Amino acid sequence: MRLKTYWPAALLILLAGCNLDEKKDTHKHTTSGDGNSRDTPTVKMLPITGQDKPEAGQYCYIKKVYNKEGVTYIDADFIQFLMGDDASKAARKRGDAVPEVHDGDTTWHFESAYYVVNENAKIRALPLAANFEFDALEGANAGPTKLSPADYLASRIKDNIFILTINKEGIVTLIKEQYLD
Repeated sequence: MRLKTYWPAALLILLAGCNLDEKKDTHKHTTSGDGNSRDTPTVKMLPITGQDKPEAGQYCYIKKVYNKEGVTYIDADFIQFLMGDDASKAARKRGDAVPEVHDGDTTWHFESAYYVVNENAKIRALPLAANFEFDALEGANAGPTKLSPADYLASRIKDNIFILTINKEGIVTLIKEQYLD
């Protein structure tokens, strides 16, 4: 009869051990330490707003979204996204700006309010946190969807620029779609 009293305690110890094994797998879960308890990816729709300087984060083209061994990855090509004087200087340096002289002052014009420099087309495979957030811009083709956040991201990568937030472990926790005028 005495053995029956130890049975519930043994079961609890066994279950606790299983939970420890799950916590060791940090590659499949966010390790950003942001206190966010959500454990699934989300899509947040943001209004289109103007900007006069680049936002914080790593700008990139996303070439591919895929799953490998239960983890979602993106293939990213890092770029420089320049605005203002930096954009003008870079466009002039590469011959993409047109000079215009008025009253002895020269101004330089290029195609848009931003300029992209991609000196290194290296593709980087980056894992997405299990609870990554995709901030998509409202507008054309940005309405509600029944696709998963990863599939929705994949549907929007063509000809778009994205801003990545990458934690210290190299895991992408946030992807924001950049407005292009």
